[in-house]
Amino acid sequence: MGKVLVLYDSRTGHTAKMAGYVAEGAAAIEATEIRVRAVAEATGEDLVWADGLAVGSPTHMGQPSWQLKKFFDECGVWGQLDGRIGVTFASEGGHAGGAALTCLSLMLLLMNFGYLVMGITDYS
Repeated sequence: MGKVLVLYDSRTGHTAKMAGYVAEGAAAIEATEIRVRAVAEATGEDLVWADGLAVGSPTHMGQPSWQLKKFFDECGVWGQLDGRIGVTFASEGGHAGGAALTCLSLMLLLMNFGYLVMGITDYS
């Protein structure tokens, strides 16, 4: 029913694997176009193309990777993304590694670009 961009950064391949699962889930919705981009190959036009964005990062001391932050700092599409849907995901090296904080940081970033983000009550 729309276009979804799965944008991610990955150092060890774990977040890239998660991005693949996110894309697979989104593709299960009929008539949905999916674009998967590593942050190094993404452009601001990928954001403009998409109705929804899933963005993932490895956790670095409870924060997203600097590469993702730099991408959003320089993507050049400020003011063009209001009202789109955004979700986040993160990988971490161990328990209590800060993935929840990384997701919150990414959500704040998305909200500043006008994305609508929401939580869910249960993962089952």
